Amino acid sequence: MLKVGVIGFGGGSALIPVMEKELVGTGRLDEDEFVKDTVIVNITPGALPPKLAALSGLQLNGSTAALAGALAVALPGTVATVALLALFSALGPGAVSVIEAASLGISAFILYLLAHYVVKVLAPAGRLRAVPVIIAVLAFVLSGAGKTVSLGHDLAEAEPGWAVPELSALGLVLASLGGIAVVTIWQMVRGSSHPDTGDAAAAPPGAGRRAMRAAGLVAALVVVGVGLALVAVPGAETAGFLGLILVSTVSSFGGGEAYVGVADGFFVASGVVDSSVFYGQIVPVANALPGPILVKIAAGVAYTVGAESGSVAAGAVLAVAALLITVGSCCAVALLLLAGYDRARDSIFVRNITAYILPVICGLLASTSVSLLHASAGIAEGAGIPPAWAVVGSVALAATVPFIHRLATVPDIVLILVFGGGSLTLLALI
Repeated sequence: MLKVGVIGFGGGSALIPVMEKELVGTGRLDEDEFVKDTVIVNITPGALPPKLAALSGLQLNGSTAALAGALAVALPGTVATVALLALFSALGPGAVSVIEAASLGISAFILYLLAHYVVKVLAPAGRLRAVPVIIAVLAFVLSGAGKTVSLGHDLAEAEPGWAVPELSALGLVLASLGGIAVVTIWQMVRGSSHPDTGDAAAAPPGAGRRAMRAAGLVAALVVVGVGLALVAVPGAETAGFLGLILVSTVSSFGGGEAYVGVADGFFVASGVVDSSVFYGQIVPVANALPGPILVKIAAGVAYTVGAESGSVAAGAVLAVAALLITVGSCCAVALLLLAGYDRARDSIFVRNITAYILPVICGLLASTSVSLLHASAGIAEGAGIPPAWAVVGSVALAATVPFIHRLATVPDIVLILVFGGGSLTLLALI
């Protein structure tokens, strides 16, 4: 898992084949077990790689392996993210301006990732499905209409007009889960049924209790993380911030790309982290490094908050706490579902979450794309470039990625480096 954490570029979904090669390809894990684990991690919130590592570790060697594997796969990228952010802080505004310049190109690649994810969810077989598209559009209107209007005003260099109300990421997720619950009750009253998932092998005796023990062990990481942070940076503000980290993790469905939208609502919209820092430093650095994006972004946000309010040491402690909280909370949820998998896999509510929550996340991602473009426009304007050029250029650059992939097999990290280096060079010349 440590190896996967070092070589695993591209986010959670991209790590599934890497982990399958390390686990199934080496004979460590049975194919059916890996498929079951993959299903569970895709219908539970939080970072996919730590969850998959925890479930696989439990089946390989018990609770300790589950805990160690989850931390190992998240550790390399998280450490690298915090180290780079600390380096930028130490070198001052000049270093920050360099990463912001590079972030213009990297952000264009992120736009492609977000769009690719949305298309994959809304058109899995190459054809758009009406109901998911309607849900995604509604989610975007509820969470991104205000951002879109604000971006339009900036591009037109007009004075801000009326404020368009928006629903927060948490409000949207909670409202969506409530709606899914209502739909589920309505289906149950009508006697609706769903086709069986197949002839999955029954869990061995005691598997549920084993998974419950592992869930308790990894959940202890949350307690350790909170305690560590409160000892180093005591206060109600720290406790509230850690609560945001926890809630944002367990309400984030759809992997690291989706968490960008969730984190925007929790930390950027609420003013915890400035938009230029989030999109100009944290998100580009997290996406340029290997490992689970959710954990890297949460740790990056925590480091930034701690460094701004105290010191680099305080930022490092909060980053460690964020690592423990995100990994512990999402793995605990996945292990709890594993404990009751044979019952939960055919639950109408679980099936409805799988069917409807991802289109909601797609709406959040569309809103996130607008925020990303808004941040790029601000960086360009600070460099003396018309904001509209940055927006049009970012969209155009993102649109080239599918064509590049058709022409040649180019690793994502290469494109990230080329795009980031290109925007850095362009701004240096200008």
